[in-house]
Amino acid sequence: MEYTQAIIAASILLYALVSKRLSRSAISGTLVFATVGLLIGPEVFDIVDVNGLAGEEDFIALLLTMTLVIVLFTDACAINSAKWRDDVIPARLLGVGFPLTVVAGAGVALVVLTDLAVWEAAVLAALLAPTDAALGKAVVSNQRVPARIRQALNIESGLNDGVALPLFVVFLETAKVAEGELPAGELVIELLSQVGIALAIGVLVGFASMRALRWAIANDLVEGQWAQIAVVGMAALAYTLATPLGGSGFIAAWVAGFVFGRLSGDQIRSEGRSVVSVGRELHTFSETAGDLLTMLSFLMFGLLLGPTLPHLTWTTVLYAVLSLTVLRIVPVLLSQVGSHLSRGSLLYLGWFGPRGLATLLLALEVAGEDDLTGADTIVDVALFTVGLSVLLHGITAWWGSNAYADYVERHPDGEAIPEHHESPEVRVSRRISG
Repeated sequence: MEYTQAIIAASILLYALVSKRLSRSAISGTLVFATVGLLIGPEVFDIVDVNGLAGEEDFIALLLTMTLVIVLFTDACAINSAKWRDDVIPARLLGVGFPLTVVAGAGVALVVLTDLAVWEAAVLAALLAPTDAALGKAVVSNQRVPARIRQALNIESGLNDGVALPLFVVFLETAKVAEGELPAGELVIELLSQVGIALAIGVLVGFASMRALRWAIANDLVEGQWAQIAVVGMAALAYTLATPLGGSGFIAAWVAGFVFGRLSGDQIRSEGRSVVSVGRELHTFSETAGDLLTMLSFLMFGLLLGPTLPHLTWTTVLYAVLSLTVLRIVPVLLSQVGSHLSRGSLLYLGWFGPRGLATLLLALEVAGEDDLTGADTIVDVALFTVGLSVLLHGITAWWGSNAYADYVERHPDGEAIPEHHESPEVRVSRRISG
């Protein structure tokens, strides 16, 4: 137990030393760290006292919160909203595939997980809908895969968190009303405060911070590395301002990143200095920090997963499998009707929809709702689904991306297929640690 910190530090060091080699294998970084967490947790070697990691019972929740706030901000920041909508693939994934996933997920949950009420099933569907590109680096970084497909998956991953968060808030608050935990008359007020305050704070922080940073850079007041660190401060500021005011800190962080990304598309000129593209450079540090925090978060996830495994039921396993397969692939196929993509491309888009940080954090939020009857079921399903995703998407990412690239290269129509059509240039997130 006294060597817990040393084990974590050694895991980071050892993975860093072989990270390039592992990125071209079936062993992903998230799989490595989740396995380490599982092994040192209470269900295997029982090395770690989870509550003693930082002297606080909510240490894991704190780490996951910090990670998700930075990830939400940088993902939203990375998308130039004026351009991504010009490509039909990500637009359909988000505008058609995502809502179909939520609706289908809630419907299947009511059939398979019979102890969940209607709005609890909706909560589960909303928290399992967001995808996470961090679970399979090769899927979006393998240069052999057509850029249009890689970009579509990365844009989807960056934007669907921002779509899922308001839905989750609405469904969770409505579930509380349905179970008598929250008076019906307070529902609208609660929703307006959580979403409205988050939107206002997010826009304010994103706009004001970008203007301040632009002024500081133009007047040569800020060191380069501190301009990058400032982005982390922006994300944290949005979260910490919105939360005590009654707003959703996660929505605020995402909105702030979105506004920042729009504004930072401009270039800043300063006398005697070269042009600085803020949108491409300033969040480099925050993405690197996000990578490290993501790996640590999955190590903590391994600690949480261990105690869940002995209590799994066949319905939990069934729903997790359906969530990663039918409930993902069918909506993707329906969303791309008329896009003329090949069968292989549709299956590639459908299979690689891994579930990660957003699902974990939202599941912990549900775990804190003691009066929600189906909270335990929702949390168990969410944790197992993420664990299964870490395993399956991790081990298939490198092989799958190359197999798909071979398929595209052998296609009889060659470069004429839609997958190779030029798509708008969009700065996509680099938060794709192996």
